[in-house]
Amino acid sequence: MPISTYVIVEPSNGEFDIQPAPNPYEIGELVPTARPELEGVAPILYRLEHSDRQLARVKELAEYHRREGRPPLVCCIIETPADTDTIRHHLADSLVLDKPESGTTVFRYYDPRVFAHLRWILDMQQFHALTGPTTHWTYLSSAGNWVEMPLEGLPGPRVKVTEEQFGQLGRLAFVRHALEPLTAKNISIPEDLPRRLDTQLVKAERYGLPDEDRVPFALHGVFVSPNFDQHPQVKSVLAGIGQTPYTEAVADWTDDDWSRIARESALYQYQ
Repeated sequence: MPISTYVIVEPSNGEFDIQPAPNPYEIGELVPTARPELEGVAPILYRLEHSDRQLARVKELAEYHRREGRPPLVCCIIETPADTDTIRHHLADSLVLDKPESGTTVFRYYDPRVFAHLRWILDMQQFHALTGPTTHWTYLSSAGNWVEMPLEGLPGPRVKVTEEQFGQLGRLAFVRHALEPLTAKNISIPEDLPRRLDTQLVKAERYGLPDEDRVPFALHGVFVSPNFDQHPQVKSVLAGIGQTPYTEAVADWTDDDWSRIARESALYQYQ
């Protein structure tokens, strides 16, 4: 069965022009059946009919946007044996995610900044249901590497997420923000780091920290001690966040202070 190559493009992030290579054939917007109001703001699907001449230019354009600090224009390159209507409808309808209790939300799964984290949020069955008839998914990582993922290519039911997974998706912006300085310094990111950051972000929510304090708190929880919030000195700060913001309260703590807190945190029960 012949394999076709497609590209999902975010048109709001720039012009998709790969000249001097032939420009890809525009299939159209990925507008979900359940959300017709997304017409005009939905991502666009293109087919590469001369991939031997087009693929390198598509990747060059994606890399250029990353170097310039722009949000992704080229979101992913996919391969599938499915016909165009089948893959288009699957990709479009996957943009609608059921909320755990009721209602729906738009799921920007195709954005590489989101897709890169789905393997630790979704289980394997959910992940393959999301990618459906796609047999190969390629995207440019935040570190500038092309990630190629072979897939089963089996259509299945729409993805259903748990309440916990829905919360993890909602916190991805904070996780990504926490990882940005590490990526900028070319620091290797352990595979479990995003999940550990998310665990600390849940704590930050529970303590009522405002948005601007959640990432610093999560980074301390990862790099100082996962139990650092049980240390009396930190607990005192958290008890007073109504008067003094967390980041302001710990701003003058030295590396020696944090090292001591890391050592002493082992004495306190993990929560």
